Amino acid sequence: MSIYRTETMGDFHISTRQHVSRKKRECCNCQQSIEKGSEYTKTVGTFDGYFVSSPWHTECYENHQQYLNEQRRKE
Repeated sequence: MSIYRTETMGDFHISTRQHVSRKKRECCNCQQSIEKGSEYTKTVGTFDGYFVSSPWHTECYENHQQYLNEQRRKE
């Protein structure tokens, strides 16, 4: 995960893209390895003054999105 300071406050989604890993990474959700050459989901956004780029196993990202959608339905 990469984090950089920015002037933006709040939580803003910028992009979600599929990538093929050129090096071994760590999933920001489960902290397990994303192996070189495997497909993964990369999210980019800002959170309370920080620019954040996060790698996810695609399955972890999809499960997280499903959880968020279920939480929104409960509100």
